[in-house]
Amino acid sequence: MLTGFILAAGFGTRLRPITDHVPKALVSVCGSPLLQHSLSYVRSQGIERIGVNTHHFPDRMIQFQSQSSIPFTLLHETGSIRGTGGALYFARDFLSQHSEFFACNVDIIASVPLMGLYEKFLDMKCVAGLVAVPVAQGGSIYYDFVTKEYAGARIDGAGAGSGADFIGMAFYKKEFLSVLTADDFSIVPVWSRARGMGYSVKVLEIQPSYWIDAGTPAALAQVHFDVIEKKCILTTPREMVIDAVKKRAYLPSYTPSDIERLGHSVWCEADSLPSDVFLERSVVFSDAVFPPGKLLHTMLVTPWGTIGF
Repeated sequence: MLTGFILAAGFGTRLRPITDHVPKALVSVCGSPLLQHSLSYVRSQGIERIGVNTHHFPDRMIQFQSQSSIPFTLLHETGSIRGTGGALYFARDFLSQHSEFFACNVDIIASVPLMGLYEKFLDMKCVAGLVAVPVAQGGSIYYDFVTKEYAGARIDGAGAGSGADFIGMAFYKKEFLSVLTADDFSIVPVWSRARGMGYSVKVLEIQPSYWIDAGTPAALAQVHFDVIEKKCILTTPREMVIDAVKKRAYLPSYTPSDIERLGHSVWCEADSLPSDVFLERSVVFSDAVFPPGKLLHTMLVTPWGTIGF
């Protein structure tokens, strides 16, 4: 069996002021929290035993867990936040119950077929398989195109070889946990340490497919626009009318006057739209607070104010 682990403890500073009020894992995307989308994705891929780490606003995470239709184990990190390396070390007892585990960042929205990659990971006989998209230039990690062996990360200025974009997902064998220490924070040095200890760390190549790091206001908005254009499929808790021509989505209860004030590329979940507000290339959350009398362009409109992107 394969254990799933969703990394959800981050502060989400790039999404402030939303994350001054809710943990990043509970930021809304198309009407549901990021964590709900992650849980649904992991479960749909056949992974039933799921752990989620938390640090910021743990009470909100406990409340979400109590209402979740998908069961999961919540691992609350106390003290300083731990990063991915520290999170895996902290969760080692939970993660070591099965021979392999899968880890992903909560703000990654993707349509990657995990079970096929899992089989590939087992065949590659490595302790870590980093899911990545090969790129012609640049990339966040390096690897040997022939052997698929990981060769370093751009962030630490190390490594050479072919480039790929790591998408925030990885498979590990439980032996990898022995490489971790209580002082670890970033996972990048741990990958290199594993190689130094004689373990194999490889890159699991995927063809270009839908994935996005929704951890910035611009990317969060883009997910909504991608759902409208059917580039991304997400379940929404409320029925939305999709206008494919003007690339906008809104509630069925909107009047013709409301609809006239929705421009191109708009996702609007507000129950009502003030008569003096016009929207263009913006995302409006449920319970949003609108600023008075203005055109809102390239904005997230949230219960805690507007955020430009």
